[in-house]
Amino acid sequence: MSAVLAAADPAHPEGGHAIILLQGVMDVPVDPRFRILREGWGKGTLGPDGWQVSDALLSPDRVEMSPQGVRLYLGPQVVDWLEAGPVQFRLPAARVEAPLFWPDVPPLHGGSGHTIAVPAPAVRPAPPPLPGLPIEDPDATITVAPPRPVAAPALSVPQAAPVVASRAVWPWVFLVLLLLAAAGGGAWWWFKIREQPVPEAPPPEDPVIIAPDPLPRADPPRPEAPALPPVQPRIEPQAPVSLDGLTVPEVVARATSPAAIADEAARRYDAGRYDDALLLWEAAARAGHAAALTRLARLYDPVGFEPGRPFRDPDPRQAARQYRDAVAAGDAAAAEPRARLRQWLDDRAREGDLNAPLTIRDFWQ
Repeated sequence: MSAVLAAADPAHPEGGHAIILLQGVMDVPVDPRFRILREGWGKGTLGPDGWQVSDALLSPDRVEMSPQGVRLYLGPQVVDWLEAGPVQFRLPAARVEAPLFWPDVPPLHGGSGHTIAVPAPAVRPAPPPLPGLPIEDPDATITVAPPRPVAAPALSVPQAAPVVASRAVWPWVFLVLLLLAAAGGGAWWWFKIREQPVPEAPPPEDPVIIAPDPLPRADPPRPEAPALPPVQPRIEPQAPVSLDGLTVPEVVARATSPAAIADEAARRYDAGRYDDALLLWEAAARAGHAAALTRLARLYDPVGFEPGRPFRDPDPRQAARQYRDAVAAGDAAAAEPRARLRQWLDDRAREGDLNAPLTIRDFWQ
């Protein structure tokens, strides 16, 4: 009988994925479908739509060989239906039938995709047509006939009374008076105004010549003063910014460079302020400081791990990730501890650790 182990897939920290290891099975079965059963339940067989009464076979997402045995990778369509506890595992093609303790794997955010269909909203029928309107065309518009023009009543225009022509004599009288006034005015001009002497114009006066003002005398030019060299401002040397006593955000805001942030992190680590050191090294690493990545990796590294500084347990995947990024950023000091971590993972893989080969594949290959 082969041993069957299950663990959460570390490549999917969001949940909903797991790995089943068939220890001792060194050949990939032709048909990798399997059964998961639970005893004492009416619906004791896991199917594509959940637990059911009838028999069902499940298919893995993919199958891989490893030095420990065959690995079955499962997705949310299987993992989201399982809860932590004992189940029975069967793979007929490989003649594997063994008890399996299913670990506590969180379901994928949002579930496995099984949703309840919501019925479509009912369509309210259209209201009946108003009486008197045609129903052959529901889109027809109602046209209103223009009002019939009403003829305006005829207006009677009164006729002008006939003008009776008369022989008026007053215009002739006015014309005679006008001629008499013109003749009298001409006689007055001829005998009175024409004979008056024309007054002589006075002789022109001598022109007054105004002499222009004399030009002001120009002062002799003054000798120019010699130009003085410009005064250079004195630059006082700035004292180094003290980061002692500041909070982590204040240190990040006032530090002059990412290296200064990393130096302050090292100083606080030596002083026992491990949480501050972690946050400051993370800030320096985001700003592009390669050595800060190496210091972060040593905090997670299981090789030489110190509990409580600041973590309670090591994290090999985080250490491998930070070492890889530090080497890519150009920190030569990360090569040696990274090689020691690789040797530690190789030893764990030979001992049957499921996560060690996955970490090597993700960060060394």
